[in-house]
Amino acid sequence: MTEGVIDRIEAWHCRIALDTPIVLGDLVIEHRDFVVVRVRTSDGVEGAAYALSRGAPVDLTVTEVLAPLLLGRSALDIPRRIEDLTRAVVALGPTGVVLRAISLLDICLWDIKGQVAGLPVWRLLGGYREAAEVMMVAPYAGPLEADAKYAARLVEPAARGYAALKLYPMADPFAMARRLEAVRAAVGDQVGLVVDMAWSWRTVEQAVEAVQAWEDFGLSWVEDPFPASDWHAIRALADAVRTPIGAGDEVSVRSTMDALISERAVDLVRLDATAIGGFSQFASVRESAHRAGYAISPHAYPEIHRHCVFAWPDVGPVEIFPPGSPTWGASRFLAAEIELPRGSTEILAPTDAGLGLRVDWTAVASLSTRSTSTAR
Repeated sequence: MTEGVIDRIEAWHCRIALDTPIVLGDLVIEHRDFVVVRVRTSDGVEGAAYALSRGAPVDLTVTEVLAPLLLGRSALDIPRRIEDLTRAVVALGPTGVVLRAISLLDICLWDIKGQVAGLPVWRLLGGYREAAEVMMVAPYAGPLEADAKYAARLVEPAARGYAALKLYPMADPFAMARRLEAVRAAVGDQVGLVVDMAWSWRTVEQAVEAVQAWEDFGLSWVEDPFPASDWHAIRALADAVRTPIGAGDEVSVRSTMDALISERAVDLVRLDATAIGGFSQFASVRESAHRAGYAISPHAYPEIHRHCVFAWPDVGPVEIFPPGSPTWGASRFLAAEIELPRGSTEILAPTDAGLGLRVDWTAVASLSTRSTSTAR
């Protein structure tokens, strides 16, 4: 087995303008900021990862703060490498931007380890299943689009076999109730529906009023009603409604995830390997959630998170955006996206060694507003 000495680390900040802004409560998304990272060993093996940067300098943290601590060391001893990084940035606080950078490097190292071992990452992590259900983030509804017209657009993906459809919220909860009624009538009762609130509610009373107005439509869960750190509010909402409540997207603070679980603030744990500490910390949080009897739903990045879904029995479904989605943008630099095959209700586990992330590096370079690298 090759030694896998880390030779070069590169990072790109890519900004992709959206044709139509996404409005999620107070959050208006006019563009997507991605960070793309590549780690190369002296043997020529390359590991890659990507995630939303939310405009933060995650790329610079990778190459200027963390990369010097990895160069010249074995990529295969992942626990030691992550321990080195975490101890070295104690003064900075290994959360937020710093932990997002560590997360992407951890994922790159697992990619390299899988390639060297000749195995896909999901087999290294646990290897539980070879097929998994898919949840699609539904297309964004136009601001003046009639509910019936929008609902009609969801008939095809529902009939195609997606396990669930995730919908963007509306500012008026009662208008959202009318939309949910139209969607449920159009797609039937077999497909799950999820509403992602993107932390937009201000009070528990406001949230309870909205969720109670939606309870006749059989939602699989309502997602991120408040910031995950406000677990008191999340638990108060969960206690007041019948609809399951999920939270955890974008969390980069382990104690926040621990509180959601230990305080039983949610019905479903959302978890993001690109923010919480890579596959290494995902596995640790997943074990805590498993002991508490929770299922985990991974956040976006299907090329990454499918490995978690295939690895463990209580993680899923795989969350995807429609291929070429104008509200996501990753298709601009990914050479291949995850898609539910026609005639199937599941996607199959990848057989390629490593992560199997296919990046168009020429596109990354053309989309980048900044690129940096550190080499041995």
